[in-house]
Amino acid sequence: MARPAPTLQQRKTFALIRILGGLVAGCYLGYVVLVNLAAGAAFEGQLLFTALVAVAGFGYAVWYLRELSAVAREERARQGRR
Repeated sequence: MARPAPTLQQRKTFALIRILGGLVAGCYLGYVVLVNLAAGAAFEGQLLFTALVAVAGFGYAVWYLRELSAVAREERARQGRR
């Protein structure tokens, strides 16, 4: 049985939560990398992996920013029809 499609408000809320989650993760992990580099740690191994995960967090936020933009376009299109 097919589930109903999420409403625009639900899609907007989910996108905002994912954007904030990606930004928080990216900022926190980026901070961890910078603090460790400032303390003299070598940029290799776990620190390199942490930096890559931070970049992935920012990429996740950007991806869902596109989703939020699509929702906004759909909202404008629906308001234009009224």
